[in-house]
Amino acid sequence: MKKAVVIGAGQTGRGYVTRFLFQRDYAITFIDKNEKLIRMLDEDRAFCIHFYKKDRTPIYVNGFQAFHTYSKEADRAIQDADFIVTSTGEQNLGDVAQQVKAGMHNKQKKTVFLTAENGINPAKVLRTHLQEAGVEGDYTVTQTAVFCSTVSVHDTRLDILSMNEAYFPFDADELEELDFEGAVPIHNFEKFFKRKIYTYNCLAGLISYCGYIKGYEVYGDAACDPDIDAVMMRLMEELNPALQDYFQITKEDQEAFTNRALAKFRDKSILDYNIKNGRAPARKLGPTERIMSPMQILLDHDKDPRIMEFVAAAALVYWDELQGKTEPKMDKDLITTFCEINSLEGNEPVVEHVKQYLYEIKKNRDNICIMQILFG
Repeated sequence: MKKAVVIGAGQTGRGYVTRFLFQRDYAITFIDKNEKLIRMLDEDRAFCIHFYKKDRTPIYVNGFQAFHTYSKEADRAIQDADFIVTSTGEQNLGDVAQQVKAGMHNKQKKTVFLTAENGINPAKVLRTHLQEAGVEGDYTVTQTAVFCSTVSVHDTRLDILSMNEAYFPFDADELEELDFEGAVPIHNFEKFFKRKIYTYNCLAGLISYCGYIKGYEVYGDAACDPDIDAVMMRLMEELNPALQDYFQITKEDQEAFTNRALAKFRDKSILDYNIKNGRAPARKLGPTERIMSPMQILLDHDKDPRIMEFVAAAALVYWDELQGKTEPKMDKDLITTFCEINSLEGNEPVVEHVKQYLYEIKKNRDNICIMQILFG
């Protein structure tokens, strides 16, 4: 029996990637730094993955092990693993490299690492960290892009509610084949990831941050708000042609990619939350991410960047209001923080526009009409 380790036993690691491993009869070990989560996994030794539309029989995942990071048991599991999946957040892959170092030492069997993270090229990030950490052994690092929403089921300890999503793209330049249901080989995965971030994640950021400032808790409700819907459609009128040129793809291909994302986001049967989707705004406001990169592509193609400037302001409000709760505290004011993240000067047009939108959001906090603010 093949053995797999899942580093990061949160909603994606436990509720999405694990499904594919379990269906292929891998012996699964979860490794996580959350002691409470590991204790529950160890005590229950099972959980259930349910599906939003009840269009599939729930999957009863059982027979796994669960260990705390840096434990001797975790090291042994890594030593024995054929397959190691990460679902920790790209910003934590440096720590993942340190976690696996002891288990990879003197390891004889070949190991496949697969990152299930958001980023431009998480596999490259992990590979670099592994090399810098001096991780030895015969291993390859590939990656997937996650298109599946998952949330914890209320009033259960471990159960997950998931989309019935079987699409599992993987980096075929690093791994020739993958025996997962729905596995699709993709060459030039960095280009594929950029397209996902600049389209799918761009829209997700717009919905979550604009939904948050308009008072929506549920993601699908925000996506179906007439004001937010109008903003999305206005954005894609400008962004789709720019992305077609940027990626050198057809109009039909880009519009189909966009429409698939919109259909998912507007589906109210898929339960998800704006606060969850908006988390880590410091990363998502970065220069290679879902807000600033599409904004720059719009500018480079003489398109209107106002919507993305507004989304940046909404993300800053989200961070400001949740700092010290679910987000880290900022050491400086919002605009200075924004400038430092993106290496911008305070007098640049984008900074002035974001500053103005921050003012408009705060002034109209109880009754925000984004289309009115942006276009009069």
